Amino acid sequence: MAIITIDELFQRAQAFEENLENFYVKIRDESENNGVRLVTYYLARNRRHLQRVLDDFEPGDVLKVKNVQLKFGIDFSPALDVTVLKPASINARQLLEAAAVYDAALIELYKNILKQPIGRLAQMLLESLLKVEERDIVLIKKNDCHGLFLKGIAFFYGRIRTSDR
Repeated sequence: MAIITIDELFQRAQAFEENLENFYVKIRDESENNGVRLVTYYLARNRRHLQRVLDDFEPGDVLKVKNVQLKFGIDFSPALDVTVLKPASINARQLLEAAAVYDAALIELYKNILKQPIGRLAQMLLESLLKVEERDIVLIKKNDCHGLFLKGIAFFYGRIRTSDR
């Protein structure tokens, strides 16, 4: 079995986040629904959690964490379900549900890394990542359940009608 480092998994997670961002931009550009377009604008702009957390740590510490070799391999190769999320017909609720699923994939990755002997510094960094993703998923679900997500974005941007939801 090949030795895998945290850096390799971070690279996969970062590529996944970039693909998500591009996917949201594509939906935004192809959708005629203003509500969907605003949600995708928000989701695309707020997607790069990994880099934001890494930026909060000292570069030397990040390098140490990235070089940690894992005892057991972890499979992380989630796919974007573009067959279900068709830009022309998706609504905001479907988009938010999909975003929560994608956040859950990252949460699972970070939890799987935390199950291994990785050291205190790596544990702190992974726990920070986990908190960011969990907070994002709670925000998405909470606001979607209360129907406030689009209203909050609409208030901020002042461009949405409730009929667009």
